Amino acid sequence: MTLKILVAIAALMAASLAHADQQPLVQLAAYAGYRVGGSLEDSVSGDNHDLDEGASLALALEFRYGKGEDRYLQLWYARQASSVDDGLANHDVDIEYLHFGGTVPIGDFKKARGYLALGLGATRFSPTGVGASDLTRFSGSLGLGIAMPVSEHAAFRLETRGYLTPVDSDTSIFCRSDNGSGFCRIIASGSTIFQGEVLAGFAVSF
Repeated sequence: MTLKILVAIAALMAASLAHADQQPLVQLAAYAGYRVGGSLEDSVSGDNHDLDEGASLALALEFRYGKGEDRYLQLWYARQASSVDDGLANHDVDIEYLHFGGTVPIGDFKKARGYLALGLGATRFSPTGVGASDLTRFSGSLGLGIAMPVSEHAAFRLETRGYLTPVDSDTSIFCRSDNGSGFCRIIASGSTIFQGEVLAGFAVSF
């Protein structure tokens, strides 16, 4: 699903919730984090080529639902500017996740609120290089976080999130394998690509 489609779905849900007995609470959160993981290999030599770990950014748009429940529908976007070395050169690869899901509260603390997050959507790999092309695949994510309120409408957040992207292990990830270059021979080392990240952010509600 594209960003425009998911935004439209979120807008429709927000409009329908607005007519409910309880006016929904809207939250917007911005995060900075660090992402690791993503194992790849050369389809000819069998050499491993891992995606480089590094900084990531994320945004969350959330709509409260239910009565008296701290539960939210969530539109989640996360991006990392990574790279992969094919043995000859280093190639930049942007990795983006766009997921729609929600959060549910866990635990009951006086100064902090724990939550579990779940999302489904798409992963997009956008590499650079001769013959490179974007790859988009279905994916899911699972997160565990804690929100620490600093006021009635603002809170700091800490979160860990994992991403799982199913792929075909015998096909090139970034471009046509018959190109012959080391970059085009890179494939998934298994049937899935897993990445994990830790995030710190700030959320405001209105």
